[in-house]
Amino acid sequence: MIQTKTYKTDLTKLKLLEGNPRYMTPAQFKRLVKNLENDGVLTSAPLIYQNEVLSGNHRVQAAIAAGIIEADVIEIISPLTESEKKAIALSHNAIAGQDNLSLLQEYYDSLDSFLKEYSGLTDDIFKVEELDISTLSVGAPKYQQLNLLFLPEEMDVFMELVKNIGKKQESVNLCGKIDDFDQFFEAVTQTKKVMNIHNSAVALRTMAQLTMERLEEIEKESAAVETNEQ
Repeated sequence: MIQTKTYKTDLTKLKLLEGNPRYMTPAQFKRLVKNLENDGVLTSAPLIYQNEVLSGNHRVQAAIAAGIIEADVIEIISPLTESEKKAIALSHNAIAGQDNLSLLQEYYDSLDSFLKEYSGLTDDIFKVEELDISTLSVGAPKYQQLNLLFLPEEMDVFMELVKNIGKKQESVNLCGKIDDFDQFFEAVTQTKKVMNIHNSAVALRTMAQLTMERLEEIEKESAAVETNEQ
């Protein structure tokens, strides 16, 4: 357990932490100095060890800049190793709560302009930028075009087969997956290869005929199953 004692000391004689991982912008430091000038006292005690500031380096510097030379400090009187000193310094910088922005804004809005400046907050903190959704839009899908050429009589036969296939289906698919084109093209290629067909239009007609034959087989199989069940 760490043992401490509290007393008033000369801030100018304290040694600041070397390589402080916490930093302030010039504007933030200026606001801190102005607040301390208004208070006339350091209201948050720095934590020191053997005259070295472990936590509160900026407060000490701002207090001196504001003309506050003496202030209360909390000194750790238990022996510490260098690693323990660093761990304490890091814990004071890193472990912090989260802000409830809605409640924070409610408090902030209730203050007058002077106290708003004193709080260290600005209106910009509560501004929410509009989300640009243009970069989230999905581009139009890419389509591939397939031109089918038929002789007049073959066109009539093919359209009749397509109409019959549609009647056989319980539902009509009006769209498909992106890779449906590749699958369809592969089916045409395989039909031409297996059936020794050189013309794509003839291959498509053959595919339609094969589909009709298979659908008729499915109907017969379904009818046979229903008969057996009865």
